Amino acid sequence: MSLGLSRVNAALDALGRPDKQMDCIHVAGSNGKGSACAQLVAGLVRAGYRVGLFSSPHLVRIEERVRVDGKAISEEEFDDALQQVKNLNCELTFFEITYLVSLIACRDAGVSIMVLETGLGGRLDATKSADVVACLVTSVSLEHSDILGDTIEKVAKEKAAIWRPGVPMLIRDPRSAKVRNAMRDEAISARFYSPEASTFMDEAADLAERLCAMIGYSFVRRPISWPGRMQYIEGEQNYLLEAAHNPSGMRRVIPEIAAVLPERWSLLLGTSPQQEMDEFLAPIFALIEKYPPLEIITTEPQNGRYPGVVEPIKGIQHIENPEIAIQSFTEQNDLIVVTGSLYLCGNILSYLGLNADIL
Repeated sequence: MSLGLSRVNAALDALGRPDKQMDCIHVAGSNGKGSACAQLVAGLVRAGYRVGLFSSPHLVRIEERVRVDGKAISEEEFDDALQQVKNLNCELTFFEITYLVSLIACRDAGVSIMVLETGLGGRLDATKSADVVACLVTSVSLEHSDILGDTIEKVAKEKAAIWRPGVPMLIRDPRSAKVRNAMRDEAISARFYSPEASTFMDEAADLAERLCAMIGYSFVRRPISWPGRMQYIEGEQNYLLEAAHNPSGMRRVIPEIAAVLPERWSLLLGTSPQQEMDEFLAPIFALIEKYPPLEIITTEPQNGRYPGVVEPIKGIQHIENPEIAIQSFTEQNDLIVVTGSLYLCGNILSYLGLNADIL
């Protein structure tokens, strides 16, 4: 990781600024930004637009980072765009390369609206280099404090700094005057919106619909499938995949999980390192206490930015490999809940042979 915009701006110029050939929408936030991006894509596609999406990380295969009308581009399309980036002979990070690939591939696919999900923070994220028509910031919490700042106000300022002068911007109201004022310091003309209490996906749809109304885009709202986010997979064995990966996300989603639990359920938990592990696990412990699962197995998410945590809950059966872990439940259950990491959800989707398309 190497935050900053100089390398990627130089590369964009060399590529003929593909971002300027589409209407780009920039989305940041600690929780819910991926869901908001998915809702934007789905609502705009249903309204008749051709829509691209750049998001990260991928769950099963790298091409998922670049979607056209909700579906991952092909290996050939990805490789063609990748070759154009490689031909620049520039020193770029992995994230910058995939971001540039998304802009090239989506432009070449005839996309008219491009949704860009911030990787980390906002101010210095590669996606800030794009020329955009609108910005959205979802909920903000204290995260990556070693990079973004050690207070919620500092983190919020970094997210709000995706604003560009003259560009409409919507921010989910943080419900704190101090945080709101910190964000206003970076985004003078931003509008704040406080969605009604609802599920993660409903809130994301509210924000997406409100932003589209602000900028005059048609938006058709319907339920969507967003892999790894309260994703119910029905079959001989039923699964619920939820990618809550930080304390605030876990607190928010546990009531949603509790609402759909059958009496006989089991839990597969895996997480990347957490700055506040006790705070991250507390909602899970509360769920376990109120609705005891038949079995609990912990595991280590694979292919993430950081290695998975070994034995996040001491004294619980721990199986390092997620694919072996998911096969190791012995009690007959009606649902296995998989949570704690987006990468873990990707590991299980890969094991099940499923893709990660939207819609």
